[in-house]
Amino acid sequence: MRPHYLTPFFAPQSVVIVGPLSSSDALSRSVYDNLTLNHYQGELYAVNTLSPSKINASFFPNLNTLPAIPDLLMLDVPVDEVQGYLEQCGELNINHVVLMTNVTQLEQQHVEELKSVWRAITKAQGIRVMGPNCAGVMRPLIGMSTSLMKPGTLGMLSQSTALTSGVLDWASGNGLGFSAVVSLNDSIDIGFAEIVDYLVSDHHTQSILIFVEEVAQARQLMSALREAARVKPTIVLKADKHALLRTGDQLSDVDFEQSDGIFNAALRRVGVVRVRTMTQLFAAARACSLRYRKSGPHLAIISNGEGPAALATDRALDNYIPMARLSEQTLNSLDGLINNKSGNPIDLGATAKAQQYKRVAQLLLNAPEVDSLLVILCPQHGSESDLTAYEIAELAKKTNKPIMACWMGDQSVVPARRLFSAQRVPNFRTPESAVDAIRYINQYLHNQQMLFQTTSSRVIDSQPDLDRARTIIHEQIDQGSHTLTQLNTEKLLAAFDLTYRANMPMPPNTSKQSRIMIDLGVVRDSTLGPSLYISPGGMAAHLPHSKTYALPPLNHFLAKEFIERSLLSHLNHPSSEKAISQHHALIYLILRLSEMCCELAAIETIELNLWLKDDDYVEILYAHITLNKEPVTSFDYRHLAIHPYPLDLVKSLTLKNNLSIQIRPIRPEDAEMEQEFVRNLSEDSRYFRFLDALKELPRSLLVRFTQLDYATEMALIATTTIDNQEKQLGVARFTTNPDGESCEFALVIADQFQGLGLGSTLMNELIVCAKSRQLRFMTGEVLGNNTGMLHLMHKLGFHSAIAEEEPSLRTVTLNLENYQPIL
Repeated sequence: MRPHYLTPFFAPQSVVIVGPLSSSDALSRSVYDNLTLNHYQGELYAVNTLSPSKINASFFPNLNTLPAIPDLLMLDVPVDEVQGYLEQCGELNINHVVLMTNVTQLEQQHVEELKSVWRAITKAQGIRVMGPNCAGVMRPLIGMSTSLMKPGTLGMLSQSTALTSGVLDWASGNGLGFSAVVSLNDSIDIGFAEIVDYLVSDHHTQSILIFVEEVAQARQLMSALREAARVKPTIVLKADKHALLRTGDQLSDVDFEQSDGIFNAALRRVGVVRVRTMTQLFAAARACSLRYRKSGPHLAIISNGEGPAALATDRALDNYIPMARLSEQTLNSLDGLINNKSGNPIDLGATAKAQQYKRVAQLLLNAPEVDSLLVILCPQHGSESDLTAYEIAELAKKTNKPIMACWMGDQSVVPARRLFSAQRVPNFRTPESAVDAIRYINQYLHNQQMLFQTTSSRVIDSQPDLDRARTIIHEQIDQGSHTLTQLNTEKLLAAFDLTYRANMPMPPNTSKQSRIMIDLGVVRDSTLGPSLYISPGGMAAHLPHSKTYALPPLNHFLAKEFIERSLLSHLNHPSSEKAISQHHALIYLILRLSEMCCELAAIETIELNLWLKDDDYVEILYAHITLNKEPVTSFDYRHLAIHPYPLDLVKSLTLKNNLSIQIRPIRPEDAEMEQEFVRNLSEDSRYFRFLDALKELPRSLLVRFTQLDYATEMALIATTTIDNQEKQLGVARFTTNPDGESCEFALVIADQFQGLGLGSTLMNELIVCAKSRQLRFMTGEVLGNNTGMLHLMHKLGFHSAIAEEEPSLRTVTLNLENYQPIL
């Protein structure tokens, strides 16, 4: 596979630094010194813009005198000189630039004008840019970093230079290393989502830490985070209320709570874990610094003191981490090793030695009821701090269950902490921080379930009357009002099979004991779009943090999870033992609201007050709906942060041999079928597709191939039923390029089903889909000896050319604007 298009920023073979290098205070001089002192592994050039090169003979007077075209240019010049340098980069074919120039002291209007000019130049010249106010990528593996930064497996992306510096300083004293660090704020070109995309593809990065102050381009960011969380633990720290207020926005407590709640729901949905403080970020960083290990939720704790064990247990229970209930067999095996059989947590006593720690830890790790282990040591008289650390670190190498170490104290336990860091065992100073790290692992595992939920805009068998619904909205807007009348509200809900009668009194025989009051509705976030909310009804709805949020589209699993996360989770049906999350009518209503969010972009808010009865009945007591200025019809779902499963692309067809097939977008649950499909391909077919002799897809690639963000990529599979089992016959896919105008495609057909017209059928459907997304070009790479594929491309109207970098490849390109579908 080809290198990522951002590789010149992360692994440049050559770098040129342009700036006032004879000034010791200049950022460019600091970067130059860091690259020199840390033995940058590529070619390093420098252009001094201040004075003749008297400090260093290797400095060049200008870009024209460089001995070769560099992969990356780092530019630190005054604002009025930036345009000239960018134009010169275009002339010299320098295509990757880090713009270090500081524009924070300029007026905002002037800054936006400058950025607009620079953006136009770079786009016209095909130049990719990080910055302004950017120091570029820190990559310790190749010497692109400060002396404090150690190589490691954590990738970090931040919108705050100051916070980045603080994290690096903390990490240097705590044994944490980084694969890459990028501090990027308001870049004129490359954004957060693209950096995340690179870190996902980077095999040096195993976990990703992200600090966000402001969410821009929500859908792109959510897409990138979803892609990251599929294969790597991803932790996000977002600035809280006061950071938002500093921007000058008038934000009430209610507005902030809503925005923050929706952001939480979005991160949960894309499989990401959120932290709220720097302390929690560091705890998460430690937890992620080792190769990630899956576990269940049940925690066991070992300590040599009752107090620390109690603190850890309290923290666990406060965070809904269940303590492992030790079985009778486990307790019997511990007989003689512990003073009592009171269970979990286990207090070994002040005189506990290393071998006692080791044997107890080993027994707990072997116990099926224990999913993770926290080992605490307080430096007491006679305790073997270093030796115990060694034994626990050795156990960590032999188990798949997470082990967290908490060696309390300071100077006396420094060697033990160094040993843990060297052996990549997460270690902490306090029991609370250690438990927090376990909570992040559990949250990550829970949120991974969200990634496997393939949700369409419609999940209910009875389809809504969308034509009627849109007519109602048109009529309301034509009347000059964006608030639906009570009559139109009744009609709109009825179009989605929901019964509401305005001003209907409560049935006289209904007592408070036989009903539960609930508020349910839809609000719209300025960046993440529509979101559902649920809360207790009545006065409780006005309490802080009473609302729980969920992003559409939802399915039955997500609707149930939505209720279980809310303040209603502890309630049962009135007069019933069944949990309220099992209330079928409530779930049905939630799914209908999800459909309204997806299909009616013009919906701004929905407010419903309702009550539940134990016979799975919901009565809507009050409804209020407002509209916005979005188009009434929105088939591309651009108003949503999460693109629904594209049901409109599902088709049934018949091949030349009269075989009935179905063409549909791929789903996460197709992973096993996709893997089997690749295994059964001939060696030639696999090589033609992947340019590699792989026998099967590695897990990371399998996840990326089956868990799609349908907003930016598509994979259409052809399947048929053989012996009552669905079998994959072929797949065609495209991924949108960063320019937003073109995409790259790939196609492969099972060997025994070639020659039946399946390839052209799949490609036709894929091309039509890409064209409907307003993409202009489709490109791909085909081996020159793959005559069958080249013939198909010619038939479909693709133009072929020899690839510039590899003569054995052909680059094929199709102008989608002129494409006529094959009927």
